[in-house]
Amino acid sequence: MGKIIFLALFLSMFLLDAHAPKSIDLAYDGEAAALSVKVWHKVSNQDKHYIEKISVYAGKKLLAEKTYERQETADGQEEIFLFIDRPLKTDDAVKVVAICNILGKRSAVLKWE
Repeated sequence: MGKIIFLALFLSMFLLDAHAPKSIDLAYDGEAAALSVKVWHKVSNQDKHYIEKISVYAGKKLLAEKTYERQETADGQEEIFLFIDRPLKTDDAVKVVAICNILGKRSAVLKWE
């Protein structure tokens, strides 16, 4: 029983620092066919706690995806997705999902007219 309590306390201490991304900023440049993604995810150690994956969807269709082994800065992760072969149209609603390697995910939707 003592081992179970110790393990539970150890895991809870590890997960106290874990959190989902705080927010996602999105912008699309139609002339360059570029989607700019900024995931706000403040961490103390970018090598151990980081944004693991950013995925871009139109409806249920996966348009692009990028995985990471560390976070770019202590504040978050930035990425630019280029859609030169299939530029996004003004009626396309784009959903971006960012996943933390330890715990949680956040999504944001960009629709423009």
